[in-house]
Amino acid sequence: MELKNLRTFQAVVDQGSYGKAAERLGYTQSTITVQIQQLEEELEVPLFERVGRRMVLTEAGERILAQTRELLLAADRLLECGRGNRAPSGTLRVDMAETLLCYQMQPVIRAFREQAPQVRLVIRNCNCMRIPINVRTGACDLGVGYDMDWNREALEVESMGWYDIILLASPNFGEADFTTPGQKKAVSLVTDEPDSIFRRRLEEYLRQREIELDVTLELWSIETIKRCVMSNLGFTYLPRFVAGKELEDGRLVELAAPISGIPAPALCAWRKGRWITPAMELFLKLLRENIPCQGSVASGAPA
Repeated sequence: MELKNLRTFQAVVDQGSYGKAAERLGYTQSTITVQIQQLEEELEVPLFERVGRRMVLTEAGERILAQTRELLLAADRLLECGRGNRAPSGTLRVDMAETLLCYQMQPVIRAFREQAPQVRLVIRNCNCMRIPINVRTGACDLGVGYDMDWNREALEVESMGWYDIILLASPNFGEADFTTPGQKKAVSLVTDEPDSIFRRRLEEYLRQREIELDVTLELWSIETIKRCVMSNLGFTYLPRFVAGKELEDGRLVELAAPISGIPAPALCAWRKGRWITPAMELFLKLLRENIPCQGSVASGAPA
């Protein structure tokens, strides 16, 4: 069985299509097709099936993917043994929560690129519910996000501190009372996807207080959410560090409410029992060195 065919199979899954995998690996699309066909013939099972215009993994493909990732990790480990103490190489895939990626990770990414220029660093913005799944299945090597009942039985988890999550609005926002129960407020919540940890926490709080809102504006960009809130189109609920400059210069204000200021834990995770590659080890080291120095860990957070 050819390792190159296994790497092609992994690339098709990770890139989402034969065409993108071909671009990533430097092959023609016909080469990708041939290599997948060869692998299917060797394994005697189909790996993909077409659903509409998409190619999705078969049930057998799902099982084989997990073993493929393990085999390729083992092969990479052998290569590292041969390289001795040379600089980290290969590919490092990290899935991150958008707020952490946009506002906390620049020092880490910059230092990593300087210290590991031979590593292909792939960073994806990812929902915090999806991150631990991707870590467990091997779709990414490291996951960085907020704790949403991440399974400690399957994951090694390291704390990155606690971050204040606050209600944010324009100084001209006219409905600042989010404490009194039983209200019907003619205001909009400006937020992101339904599975966002912040949105879920806030909506549960509003349900408990029986506070009804006029409408929810669902946007999938933190910067867009901030701009809409600064334009007084509604309020939002985000980590304090996301709006540090805007709070300082008065373009945004924090609304007083029991839910505002409650910290959320940020975590870094990797699959239990897997080999920690030199690239992973370096990235973890830089996280530990840089993230606590950003000044965003809540002073009142749990010890």
